[in-house]
Amino acid sequence: MNTDAFGQKKDTFAVVQPKAPEANPQAGTPPAPLQAEHLPDLHTSDSGDHLKDDHARRVGVIRTRFASRLESAGARVNRAQSTWDEIHGEVNRQPRYSGPWFYMPFMILLAIAEVPINRLSFELFFRESPAIALVVSLLVGGVLVVLSHRLGMALGRFEYFSKQHGWVREALQVVVVTLLIGALCYGLSVLRQGFLAAAVAPEFGFADAMNGGGAGAALMSLEPGLNLEGWIFLFINVAVVLVGVSASYFCHDAHPDFQKADVERKRSEKELAKLKAQVADAEAAEQRRYANQLRRRAG
Repeated sequence: MNTDAFGQKKDTFAVVQPKAPEANPQAGTPPAPLQAEHLPDLHTSDSGDHLKDDHARRVGVIRTRFASRLESAGARVNRAQSTWDEIHGEVNRQPRYSGPWFYMPFMILLAIAEVPINRLSFELFFRESPAIALVVSLLVGGVLVVLSHRLGMALGRFEYFSKQHGWVREALQVVVVTLLIGALCYGLSVLRQGFLAAAVAPEFGFADAMNGGGAGAALMSLEPGLNLEGWIFLFINVAVVLVGVSASYFCHDAHPDFQKADVERKRSEKELAKLKAQVADAEAAEQRRYANQLRRRAG
């Protein structure tokens, strides 16, 4: 075999001459055949494997960083779904309730609506400053709204709590709250009626009454019964209360725990989806970094 052919590829193959046993040249022993040994390619680099290993390591770090949070969020979703499924199996319907961004502002507006009706009456009969009368009016309006909320909840969940505690207890609660609302509305109507009688009295003008000169006349004008003006004020107050009761009745689910379970289920699912989106964004950023390095190496 010609050794020049092996010399042309010396970067890949090397000619190896094995040691042969000493032979007697006079015996005419032929030389051993040449053998080719494959050598590593000196131009091959392991940078590709290094980039791949670094990419896998970075992806693992990302998943490890979010692993505990994903596990906790997933467990929370499972608990919420289990509670929701249990209640749904009991009532066999979807939850019915309004969002907090409607109900709470609406009830606050109802409480504020009572202020202009009651403020002048409190300022006249209690002879307090306008600021104190305004605060008292807000408190009274808030009490009426809270009682309306309670009555609407009691009516809406009457069937459920009747099975749990008995209908006598629930009926007594409805009667007590209704009597409180009625007494408060009646008292406010008497005050407004007396205020109007004192304000239009011939011997006292409206300004005199507000300055304190007509306070005695206002107190004397209070009557236990209601005339036409008093009934009008009473109907206005009852209408405001009925609006609050209706809002409370229709904006809350009849099952006391179904709304809470549904809100928790949606919140936990949203949190889990948000975490998964963060993981996907982090992995996508790492994938773009890895692709840029591969293009740079190939170019």
